[in-house]
Amino acid sequence: MNTAVHPITGGDFERAGSASKCLKEMLKKIGVEPETVRRTMIAAYEAEMNVVIHAHNGTMDIALDSDRLDVAVTDQGPGIPDIERAMQEGFSTAPPAVRQLGLGAGMGLPNIRRHSDRFAIDSTVGEGTQLRFTIFLASHEAHSATRSSVLVASPFCRQCLRCLHSCPTGALRVRDGKPQILEHLCIDCTACISACPSGALTMDCTARPPQPSSDTVLVAPTSLLTQFGAEVHPQQVLEVLRDMGFADVRFLYEWEQALRDAVAEYAREEAESRPVISPLCPAVVNLIESRFPSLLPNVAPFLSPIEAAQQALTATRVVVVVDCPAQQAALVSNASDARTTVMSPAGLCNEIAPLVMARKDAKDATLPCPDHANDAPHEALHVSGISHVLRVLESMENGLLPDVPLLEMFACDQGCPGSPVWKEDPFIARRRWRVAGHERRPGVEAFRRDTPLLARAGLRLDADMSKAIAKLGEIAVLTKGLPGRDCGMCGAPTCAAMAEDVVLGRTDIEACPYLPDSKGTPYEAE
Repeated sequence: MNTAVHPITGGDFERAGSASKCLKEMLKKIGVEPETVRRTMIAAYEAEMNVVIHAHNGTMDIALDSDRLDVAVTDQGPGIPDIERAMQEGFSTAPPAVRQLGLGAGMGLPNIRRHSDRFAIDSTVGEGTQLRFTIFLASHEAHSATRSSVLVASPFCRQCLRCLHSCPTGALRVRDGKPQILEHLCIDCTACISACPSGALTMDCTARPPQPSSDTVLVAPTSLLTQFGAEVHPQQVLEVLRDMGFADVRFLYEWEQALRDAVAEYAREEAESRPVISPLCPAVVNLIESRFPSLLPNVAPFLSPIEAAQQALTATRVVVVVDCPAQQAALVSNASDARTTVMSPAGLCNEIAPLVMARKDAKDATLPCPDHANDAPHEALHVSGISHVLRVLESMENGLLPDVPLLEMFACDQGCPGSPVWKEDPFIARRRWRVAGHERRPGVEAFRRDTPLLARAGLRLDADMSKAIAKLGEIAVLTKGLPGRDCGMCGAPTCAAMAEDVVLGRTDIEACPYLPDSKGTPYEAE
């Protein structure tokens, strides 16, 4: 059995939810079935918020075994005079200031009871309340993630450790003088690539375009058209691409729009789980598979735009320019033949730059096209930037987005134009995007997935839940003995990650330079 105690401070809305979040991480590390995690999180969050709203202080006591979870939330506060009335939906004693924050709607205790397998509550007026709930646990099967599409160029690594602290899922380590990627945690976003100043992390795909031919179709992001300065109109870039000799030049914008239309209709007509999440960004889908598997039913059952383009085009050869490693990974995992070539934007930009610059002084009429910054359906909540995506998914998993019907989320800030593979700032790129006469062609449609999305191993410590619980306890003990600097000098992003690496055999405790040696002297970093 693994136990933990988390303090809760009344009135501290800034840290509210931290205890229940820690509980959720524990459950994910031992491989609890996603729907059970969701139920637990709702019950724990409501219990924690009751203390924050109504009491002076309290604690959340957790007892975790391989088949059950017992949670006791005890507070010192005014107590509940009429428990039966407090259990009625809509009854609340929250003050007006709390209600203005969107809290205290009178659903807390009913929600806890609804999402628990066992529930009990005792209260003494003038002293406080103890609430206890039990949830029976079951593990779930998880599929292995595909190989990461982030390329490590070890000779360029300066060991600056920026990648460690930028990775949103803790998938990076820097050991033996080079970055190392834990593929089961990597979601193939661009965070580490963006943070690396030396180019030691990049995309693992070809940089030079293949020779254009009459049977080759080029598929590119619209951002490609805005990367050559203010004096070059996107239409001129488009003309250069068409003159290179490809059978056709297509843009992902067409399939993005088709997906938006299909998802909006799905959200209106079919969806049973809300909010509906549009699979526009493969990195966000990867994140949900690994960190938020309980939200997989919320993801609309369609291919991402880049996968749809690959499936739709029937040319002998297709060259696809990708914005990020997640797009590349989606293409590679989806491809059953060798007709698709995946390439980075840099190679194509370098190839066409002289031709584009030669045309920059040519007279060109500016024919406006709608700014794709505003292409999201009006009912969709548009979220970009991995930190914002994480916060929104946390809120969604906690059941706090009942008013949002549809979500469009991108790991990169400002969406795909914000990928670090592009040199122009995404705000500038959006301003310049005026593709003359290039609209969605007739017949471009979204594609339904043939197979459902599956939960990944993600944070799971062991396939055996009992062993995972034992390792969770070892990690907790080791973490308490580490200095808590979260400096990254050991090669892991945090002391907790370092402790996990030790328990899982990835490194030794001596990797921490601040632990005392046998003589009581702290180790010095090299």
